[in-house]
Amino acid sequence: MTRTLHRGVIAVLMSLLVLLIPTPANAADPAIQYTTSPFNAAIYEMRASYSWQCLDVRGESQSPGAVIQRYDCKGKLHQRFYFMSSNTPGMFYIGVFGKYCIGAANASTADNTPIVMGYCQGPGQHFRWVDQGNNHWEIVEAASGKCLHDTGRGSAIQLRACGNIAEPYPSLWTPLYHRQYNYGSVWG
Repeated sequence: MTRTLHRGVIAVLMSLLVLLIPTPANAADPAIQYTTSPFNAAIYEMRASYSWQCLDVRGESQSPGAVIQRYDCKGKLHQRFYFMSSNTPGMFYIGVFGKYCIGAANASTADNTPIVMGYCQGPGQHFRWVDQGNNHWEIVEAASGKCLHDTGRGSAIQLRACGNIAEPYPSLWTPLYHRQYNYGSVWG
């Protein structure tokens, strides 16, 4: 009787644990929470897997066209991003400041196109995850099939060919959950 009760308790606890684990959009995605509202957004620090520095909006700018770069982590909002599922299965937007998305400048698909912040409009702003193991992912821009590449501290993140996962790992990123955030306070 005690074993049956013990097994029952374990089964109930395991089923509750499954409910607490965020469900990613795809089995190969990192365990992230996709946001549906800027008033309760799960925000993440995006770390370059080699340098462990952060994806960053240059100059803390809140203006469209601001360059996205890799820089020293400061724990501020211009280094916090959220993920929104798009209407295309397996695709998502990367949002910032509750009203902008990042994407290729001028929706270009050319090599070395810088990544910038702009209004969430679709072309050049759809991304998907590619799991490269050990909690590192490539972030693929859907229109071009190219990845976000770290080009050095203070330099613009650029579109380049995917699959460059040897040192210095320029296309590998690690999302780290920070907290829930209400972007309504930014618009104030």
